[in-house]
Amino acid sequence: MTVRCDPIELDEEVPLPLVRPPLTMLDEDAIRLALAGGSVVDWNRLSFRTLEDVTQFLRTWGCDIEVHGWARERLRYVYNQAVEYLEEHLGLHFAAEVRRPRDVRDAFLRASMRERFSRHRIQYCAILKLVHVINHLEMQELRNQVAVREQDLLEVANLKVTEAARRMREEGMPVEAFYGNRKTRPSVITKLMAKRASTASTVYDKLRFRVVTAHREDIVPCIAWLFRNLVPFPTVIPGESVNTLLGADELEIDGKDDGERAALGLLEAATEQQRANPDSGGGYRTINFVVGLPVRIFDVPGVPPHEHPAFLGEVVSVLTEFQVVDHHTDLVNESGDSRHEFYKLRQLKKVSERLGRTLAAGRYLDGGRGSG
Repeated sequence: MTVRCDPIELDEEVPLPLVRPPLTMLDEDAIRLALAGGSVVDWNRLSFRTLEDVTQFLRTWGCDIEVHGWARERLRYVYNQAVEYLEEHLGLHFAAEVRRPRDVRDAFLRASMRERFSRHRIQYCAILKLVHVINHLEMQELRNQVAVREQDLLEVANLKVTEAARRMREEGMPVEAFYGNRKTRPSVITKLMAKRASTASTVYDKLRFRVVTAHREDIVPCIAWLFRNLVPFPTVIPGESVNTLLGADELEIDGKDDGERAALGLLEAATEQQRANPDSGGGYRTINFVVGLPVRIFDVPGVPPHEHPAFLGEVVSVLTEFQVVDHHTDLVNESGDSRHEFYKLRQLKKVSERLGRTLAAGRYLDGGRGSG
């Protein structure tokens, strides 16, 4: 699906000297996850190399242990919950160093060990998977406890991404345009009606952003920047990614290990899903992924800070869609039957057909008299 411009545009700024920072293994893992639409719960190894890597990752979660004392307490609190669950409900037993590491950040490094088989690495991975799930549940709990309107949360999320976009340009990343908008109520209705599982469907792109890179080879570095500075990679929503633009060779996936073989399978499935989408034009190429963007709920005007942030944290999840495309592909997408207006027409035609069948059935049941 295409995202149209709105006042969040940043493509009118004077271009700065471009930079393309080298990718780390963690960057590569995050990109594959986003494009394949997988889940970190299925991973058996991480790729953190230093404590600063872990600290920056936690910072994207709104858990800055170098600034807030409660953040370090929260990290330990959630880690202990994960250990307790695994011991009490799955009967697992952990060595003392695994059960209570000196610094919880060490668990991320130990889960990233490169030995082919390491019992402790597997245990650390299991604990961190539960940390991810528990954190997700507690973000939902915080959202339920604090009275706040969805549109206010969307505005805070919008400001957060817009600020990140400005930083991205200031740091010289090869971005030609970065803009977004919110889905209007009529658009939400149209999308729900056009989908087969209408009322049960979740609309993932109420808030959506589009990044246009200078060249095709800039797509991967720009996605890596987003995950390094804005979006924690575990927040990728499984099964909601589409990649009809980059191939496995461009992502440097050779399928030599279990993780890369799984990524190849997911990429192929995501590509087939997009090809099966009758609303998209046959020549439309894009990268789409959906994340649960962490947003500090107390940044909403009028919402007082929580007294005990170590227990539930300060952030909640806001579903946000990102679309990434290069300049040349963007031009091609806006030609022929891939144009946005044609996409909307195909959607509206489907809605009309579904309603038409309902109305026709109604006329049949009342004897063809109609409603006047």
